[in-house]
Amino acid sequence: MPEKEHAVQSAHFELGKVEDKGVRERMVNLFNHVDHELAKKVAMGIGISEPTQSVSENHGKSSAALSQENTTKTAKGRKVAILATDGINGEQITAVKTILSGAGVEAEIVSKFKGMIKSAQGEEIMVDKTFLTSASVLFDAIYVPGGAASIEALLNQGDAIHFINEAFRHCKPIAAMSEGVELVQNSNIKGVNISDSSMQNDKGVITAKTSSAPKDFAKSFVEAISEHRFWMSEQKDKVPG
Repeated sequence: MPEKEHAVQSAHFELGKVEDKGVRERMVNLFNHVDHELAKKVAMGIGISEPTQSVSENHGKSSAALSQENTTKTAKGRKVAILATDGINGEQITAVKTILSGAGVEAEIVSKFKGMIKSAQGEEIMVDKTFLTSASVLFDAIYVPGGAASIEALLNQGDAIHFINEAFRHCKPIAAMSEGVELVQNSNIKGVNISDSSMQNDKGVITAKTSSAPKDFAKSFVEAISEHRFWMSEQKDKVPG
């Protein structure tokens, strides 16, 4: 299960900062009392010799309930970041937010500055968070609406690109419509098909170069949010953090 790999990576991150080799050795020994293969993988990443014998007290026990893959699939209670600035397509925001709200999903506008942005249709939209005060790790999914002026500005904001890259690295759903697809194309995500006309839904990345069916687009996005994560370890590791 993917959570096992996450546990190994977490151990590499935390124990990799420990300078005392003896402490790292003792921690690997403790892991070996939980699971021999886990201990070997942890040891490999922190400069410690792999344990040669199992002393696991777990006796091979496992539980499917420990994996997110076996939890109830629902979008309710999830949180979406909408990346936007002046010139955003307000109609697309409204259409998608309406369906998200109906599914119990909260959506917040994230932009460069706090205050109000103006949509391409002339509507003022309140910004909830800024790139400086927020991060993709605080959200369950990302949505990029269209709007030529907005996307042109976001393409020149590294924080917006980082939002997408980081969300992908954490295997979270990403959705983009019309000009918003260009922002996704200019990110560093790998191994997914991006729309060149009609809607594409590939491994949690939903893109549509046209906006002719916003309800279908939004419903596909809700379904992806319900899955919560799309485990693509072999692809996400290629994306800069």
